This record gives sequence, structure tokens and C-alpha cells, in this order.
Amino acid sequence: MRQLIATLSCFALALSSMAQNTRVGMFQPDEIMLGESAFSHAQELDIQYVLSLDADRLLAPYRRSCGLEPKAENYTNWENTGLDGHIGGHYLSALSYLYAATGDDELGERLAYFLRELQECQDAVGTGYLAGIPDGQRIFDEIARGEIHAQPFGLNGGWVPLYNLHKIFA
Repeated sequence: MRQLIATLSCFALALSSMAQNTRVGMFQPDEIMLGESAFSHAQELDIQYVLSLDADRLLAPYRRSCGLEPKAENYTNWENTGLDGHIGGHYLSALSYLYAATGDDELGERLAYFLRELQECQDAVGTGYLAGIPDGQRIFDEIARGEIHAQPFGLNGGWVPLYNLHKIFA
């Protein structure tokens, strides 16, 4: 046991010394280009998947929540059973990162379209509210008044509305 502790201590000391001589920092997606690799293959698959999604179906919960007619029916499963709109947040993040990393025009056009549509939803409400959460405006109005009714996976009768809201802002 002593030998293990001594070895780990030496390892930690060596890492600490290396860290003092190494500059580590964040970089932006457009500051690197992936060479042919498993990573570039994964990125290409991500792009194909994102481009296969129908933005209007992802926007349907947002349009519905602000009183606008959806341009398409929303996706099923979690997108029409209480978590409506959260995949739109994932889509927005994916488009943003992939466009920043590649500069691909089609990704940029889809990103701009999605953002314009979200802006239209926000303008229709007139308060700045934006979410595809079923009955979300009521939920957040109650929360703003201090009326909090928490459940294990819910809040004020909604299925994890803060998680859902987080997805669009992330």
C-alpha cells in the first residue's frame, strides 16, 4: 500500500510540474480542422443527421405555445408527450456548433431559419417568453408569482420544464 501511495504521489507531482509548464485554454470550433479520422467521420454523420431533421416539425411546439399555427406536425414520443420543444434546443446547439466548425452554408441557412422562426414566436407572445413546453406560459407565470409545486420529475404540472427551457438556451 505504501508503494502505491508513493507512486501516486510521484505521479501527481509530475503532473503538477507538467501543468505549470503547459498552457491549456479553450478554443473556438472554427480554430481547428479535423483531419480524416474517426472524429471527422462522426462529425459528418452528425451533419447528415441534423440535415435529415425537419425544422418545421421541431418548431411546431414553439409556434403552438405562442399561438401561431404550426407549419408541420411536431415529432412524436417526447416531442408530443410533455417534453415538447426540447429536441429543438438540441437541434439549435448542433447547428450552431457544426456551422461554427465547418462554415457549411446549408447548416448556416438552417440555423438562420430556425432563429428567425424562434424570433417570430417570441414576438408573437410579446413578453420575451420562448419555450415549446405545453402550458408553459401558465407554469412560468405561477413560478414568477412564487407558486411552486415540485414533483420528482415535474414542476407545476409540467414535465421538467426547467430542463426543457435549459435546452433552448444551451
